Amino acid sequence: MVQYSVKKLAKLAGVSVRTLHLYDQMGLLKPSVRTEAKYRLYGEKELLRLQQILFYKELDFPLQAIAQLLNDPQFDLFQALESHKAALKQRRDRISTLLVTIDKTMLHLKEKTMLTHQELYEGLPKE
Repeated sequence: MVQYSVKKLAKLAGVSVRTLHLYDQMGLLKPSVRTEAKYRLYGEKELLRLQQILFYKELDFPLQAIAQLLNDPQFDLFQALESHKAALKQRRDRISTLLVTIDKTMLHLKEKTMLTHQELYEGLPKE
């Protein structure tokens, strides 16, 4: 069983050691083991939980909401991954549309090509 120190996990996941300490303090991500010297060690289960935390953060969930979701006894990891995938695909599609809108607008400004007024706002959020 591979276990990671705080420093190694931080580097692997692209977060700071301070972030991992905060998550531990909040009860969001507890280490699997604390050594006699008080070192935190993280195993596979914690790595998967950290991945979930980071996916939810990417989707703009606040930490308190993430904690509630992950601590819910009904939480289903596979279902959560499917949900993240769908949300990220939607975000990707929206960003692709926004990039096309930017390209069309730049072309319009450079070459005085005609753009419909609708095209100016394609992909932008509607109230």
